Amino acid sequence: MTDNGNGWVMRDNATHKGAAETRGRRHRRWRVSAALGLTAVLAGGAIAALRTAGSPAPAPSHPAAAIASHAGRLTPDESRAASRIAVDAATRPGTAPARGGQDAKKDARKDTGSGERNAAGGSGAEPLDTRRPPRAKSASSAPDGRAEVQLYDYASDTLITRLVDLRAGTVLDSARQRGVQPPPTLAEAREAVKIVLADRRLGPGMRDSYASQTGRRLTSPSQLLLQGMSFLGSRAKGVDGARQVSRCGEHRCVQLFVRIPGGKWIDTSRIVIDLSARHAAVIGL
Repeated sequence: MTDNGNGWVMRDNATHKGAAETRGRRHRRWRVSAALGLTAVLAGGAIAALRTAGSPAPAPSHPAAAIASHAGRLTPDESRAASRIAVDAATRPGTAPARGGQDAKKDARKDTGSGERNAAGGSGAEPLDTRRPPRAKSASSAPDGRAEVQLYDYASDTLITRLVDLRAGTVLDSARQRGVQPPPTLAEAREAVKIVLADRRLGPGMRDSYASQTGRRLTSPSQLLLQGMSFLGSRAKGVDGARQVSRCGEHRCVQLFVRIPGGKWIDTSRIVIDLSARHAAVIGL
């Protein structure tokens, strides 16, 4: 990305033919990221779109009827049901009180209110991940109807972990943590692209890069293959623009790796997107 005097312009990195050239370019991108103390795992011969763990797809009005054994993974239906129960809990009475040290009383009020927000600013916290909670070895092997859901509340910048009962459709326990930043979901990565496109300095460059490589207009983040990673302000210590990202870690911030289908990259290595504040910053190396 260079400054042409009128604003930031993103460079296009063409993908060369052959696996060796692909691996070489990927290694060079890793070195650029390492200058900021960042790491990225780009699986296989190309970047893969993140697993969809963001805003859940529409689910049936009742929790999944078939509950798998606690030893296995949640089914897609169970994951959607668990996310819906966890998100809806903040607007239903009788939610289990939150735990979280000194902020426990404050967070408990939030868990029984309606102030939680997702990455797009909508009502309800952003689902990040679902899993079947671990159980003691001595526990019964009977099917377990519980699921553990991680969410991020953009209204309070807290990570929420909720234990839900899939059969009853209720929350059994809820805890909050500050300053904990799991990897972003595909939904969050796409929201980050929207913020870049809306930026008058950066948006034109991303659109021009896409148009020059495809001959088409970039109108939606779904036209791109995205890999996102959390960004902490401490990683930018000593670089130009570090003050712009000093709240990252307290805020939810991400760095993107952007590929155009067909093998070409858009260089976004110097852009950090603050999803909490909804702005993008350009930092130096």
